This record gives sequence, structure tokens and C-alpha cells, in this order.
Amino acid sequence: MRWKALIAMICCALLAGCAGIAGTGAGKEVAGYDRPVNIIDTQYLHQMDRTLVQDQALSEYIQGIRRRLEAAHGEPCDCVVLVDSFSGYEAYTISPKTIVVSSGVIAQAGSEDELAAIIAHELGHVYSWDTFKGMFQDSSVFAVKAAGWALGEGGYTAMLDDTINDISKGLIYSRWNVAQESEADVFALRTLAKAGYSIDGLKMGVRKLAEYGSKALPPPQPDTGCSTLIKQLNDQNLKACSKQLTGANTSIYQDRDTRLKAIQLAAKDLEPAQRRLAQGKAPPRFAPVTYLFDMNTLVSNNRGKLSRALASLERKPIPPSLRGNVAVTNRLAMAHRILGNRAKADGYLRQSFDSPNRTIWTFSEYYRYLNDMGDVAAIRQAINEAHTEVGPTQALLPMEMYLAKRHKIFELNLFALARCTISVVGDVGTYNLCAAFEQKAQSGGKAPW
Repeated sequence: MRWKALIAMICCALLAGCAGIAGTGAGKEVAGYDRPVNIIDTQYLHQMDRTLVQDQALSEYIQGIRRRLEAAHGEPCDCVVLVDSFSGYEAYTISPKTIVVSSGVIAQAGSEDELAAIIAHELGHVYSWDTFKGMFQDSSVFAVKAAGWALGEGGYTAMLDDTINDISKGLIYSRWNVAQESEADVFALRTLAKAGYSIDGLKMGVRKLAEYGSKALPPPQPDTGCSTLIKQLNDQNLKACSKQLTGANTSIYQDRDTRLKAIQLAAKDLEPAQRRLAQGKAPPRFAPVTYLFDMNTLVSNNRGKLSRALASLERKPIPPSLRGNVAVTNRLAMAHRILGNRAKADGYLRQSFDSPNRTIWTFSEYYRYLNDMGDVAAIRQAINEAHTEVGPTQALLPMEMYLAKRHKIFELNLFALARCTISVVGDVGTYNLCAAFEQKAQSGGKAPW
């Protein structure tokens, strides 16, 4: 089998690598954006189980704020500001090409000044080239570590359900160091003042980020010996260490008072009129933002409340710009699945399967569906589409190994074998999972996810 692995590794190299680097590669034209949107950066969103909100009016409004801040700084950033489907209060920078503001920030911003402050802070990271100093770590790197967590518990997709949230928080909350955050705050303060925005928007943004971060993240946990446990490649140990491995239990946003004091100190250098300028009116309301924020009502452990919230939400029309967006159909499918409405859940899932912008979770469900159907041509097409839409991510790799082996898709089996073999260098757990899934396929066993 060694010769097959060698050939596969060569094929992997010839196919231009196994994963993309944020900010590199081609861009695509998207309505509402004045610059191309980097394709690899959108793959990062899909790896985090988030999607781009493609509403032209919303996009043009956000780019307008960005351009005003760029003009105040005196230098274009050569970047765009995307809006993702997440309804929490978060913003982050994927690469020098791409800043992301969550739909939850737009829904909860009390003024355009506050929204501009959030964008200006992220622009500070872009102009300082912090993306290269800190290097935005590929979410699939975290997924390598996550890959073994759920195998012993009856379903590989439990990893996707339980840990993508941890992966996302590790990427967003632990990316920069304190000095970089402080520098970005000062940049935002000065740029807002030059652009004619109130610096009170920055103070409000810091308060809300701290408040949301304290709720979104668990209290910091002591080191329980994870550095030793992970070497034992024990699935239960890996799962127990998930938050430490992903950085999901730490946050640079929690020290609100220190950040506010630093902002107050830097504000002394501004003109009195700039310091006194009051915040303006709230941002316009956008139908997709409101709908996504309303989906927070589906977060409930009470079946009665969930059922009522779901019924209320389904009475509202899905905004045209969100039709076909898996951020909507995935969540509606999961809500119906929890309530035991299998037919409705499957109906929403089929809508997700047909979307042109699917996420890791969507593809995991689609792979399971296609495996049951036994449609080889559709499986081949789905795997190739996954590599385009989310990138060749480690999270889906064991599934792709299983599908390619069981359904005898030679070229994809070779590619999966190459990626699995390469992964042994950085994470033996993923390699072992590939082997386990391959053995299941060879023995005719049921798909283990």
C-alpha cells in the first residue's frame, strides 16, 4: 500500500495543495461589493458553519461605512467588509482582504457610530498587517484535533455539532494578543474622530463585546494535563480537552475596564469637539438581519417554547436575499429534527443540499444522504463541490475517505489517501480516523457518522 500512498501524495501536490491560505487566490464579484470577495476567505466562513449574507442594500451600506473610514485614514485597505449569518455580537478579520461583521452586530448596534467603531477596530488589524503577525489559523487545523472526539460515541457528526462552535470561538476570541487589540482600539478611536463619528460608539462596542464574550465563553479552565493527554490519542481525552485545544475558553474581549481606560487616555489627544460629539441615529433595518436575529428564539431547551418559536418564525416570510441560504434552512431543519418532525426536517435539508453555498455541517448531512442513496455520480460531484465551497477541510476528510473507498471512486480515493497520509505529520488522530473509516468501507459497514 505504500506505493499508493506515495502516488497519492504526489497527486495532492500536483492538485495545488490540500488547503487554501486566507487572503490568497482569486476573488469573485458579488452584488453590493465594490471589490472582489476572496473565495478562500468565504470558505473559512463555511468551515465555521456560517454563511455570507448576500443582500445588496446591506452590503452597499456597510461598504459605505468602510469607505468613509478609509478616506479618514487616507489610504484604501484593498479589503471588503462581509456580513455573516451569525446572530451574536462578533466581528473578526480573516485576512488583509476580508473583515467580517456578524449580522448580530448590525441588529444590536444602537448607532451607526457603534457599527463604524467595530469596523474601524478591524481595519486597525488590517492596516497593521496583524493577520500575518498572528496568522489566522485554518479552522481545519482545529478540526484535525477535533476529529477524534466523537468517534467512540456513535457518530462522527457529533464532532461537527458540538465543536464547530468551539472552533469558531477559538478563531475569533484568541487570535490577537493584548497589544494588538489595544493598538486596534487606538486606531479606531483616531479614525472615527477624523471620519466625524462619535467615539462613544467605540466605548459602546467594547462594552457589548465584553458582555457578549462573557456569556458566549465559559469561565477559563485550568490546564488539566491536555498536553499530555492528547499524546495518548484517546478520543475521550481529546473531547475533554476540546475547549483548551481550540482556545474557545479564553478571550481577549473580557477585560472591558482596561480597554475603556486605554481609550479614555488616548481620547485626551483629540479636539474637545471630537470628544463631545454625540452618537447619531441607529443603522437602517435590513430584513435579512432582522430575520436572522429572530432565529435566536430557536435556542431553547424547552420543547414547548421551541415549538412555539418555530411556528412563529415559519409564519414570517423568508427575505428574498436569504432564500437558499443554509444558515436558515439548516437551523429550521435542526429545530424540526429536535421536535421529531422528520418530514419537515428532511424538506429543509433538501433545500440546504441544493444551495450553492453550503457549510461543513451541510455537507456532512449531504454525504450521509448520498451514501444511503448509493448514487456514485452524485457522491463524486458532492465531494468536488465541497472542495470548492468549504475547501479540502480535515473535518470532512474521513467521510470522504469512506465514500470514495466504499463506492470505488478511484481518483477521489487517491486524493483522500494523500491527504490522510500527509495529516500523520501534524495529527495522528486524523490519520487513525481515516484508517477506521476506510476499514468500515472495506467491510461494508454502515457509515460511522
